[in-house]
Amino acid sequence: MTQSAANSSDRNRLLRTFRKWHSWGGLFLSLLILAVAATGILLNHKDAIFHGGEGNRGPSGLLTSTTDLRVLPIRFERALELAREHYGDVPLDKIELKDERGWLAYKISRGNGDEIRIDAETGEVLAKYEARMSGRAAPAFDWKKFVTDVHTGKILGTAGKLAIDATSIAIIALTLTGVYLWGLPLVRKRHNAQKRRSEMRSQRPAGLRRTPAGEG
Repeated sequence: MTQSAANSSDRNRLLRTFRKWHSWGGLFLSLLILAVAATGILLNHKDAIFHGGEGNRGPSGLLTSTTDLRVLPIRFERALELAREHYGDVPLDKIELKDERGWLAYKISRGNGDEIRIDAETGEVLAKYEARMSGRAAPAFDWKKFVTDVHTGKILGTAGKLAIDATSIAIIALTLTGVYLWGLPLVRKRHNAQKRRSEMRSQRPAGLRRTPAGEG
């Protein structure tokens, strides 16, 4: 086998390998890509979907820059006690007080997506995806938070975040191999056309070759 034929065989083998990776990789990642894309669309329109088209009305006014946190029925110290009853004695990632569309809640997280919310008025401990309905009725499922965690991978903790990272890297790889699979045949086609024209000129009889103008 000549060196040229060997190089061509190596290039074809690489092309077939990339085609196989591109096809199977796209198939395996399609569900994750669909999940990320669908939840992204939901989050872009979350107010219309999850709040009946009310839109983002901003804070309700229960929490202001002059709020005296000492008069809250449930203070930070009590919120930590409730969190300790739920988690045990463990390190915490964060604790914050937030206006949850008309009621104040302590959000206490131990990391890796594990979070509880504590009603700052009643001390009721809500699981991660529980949300109070209007009128402070029985807790309902918090679809917005669930969709957000699916989109970011937090729903599965560290493993979910790594899965989203792997998906992003795979999308980059699929894009690059797709460009390669699209561009390489064009480059080869142009190269082969130039090579054929060069061979045709070299094989043309001397009497049929063009001569510069003015030469006899």
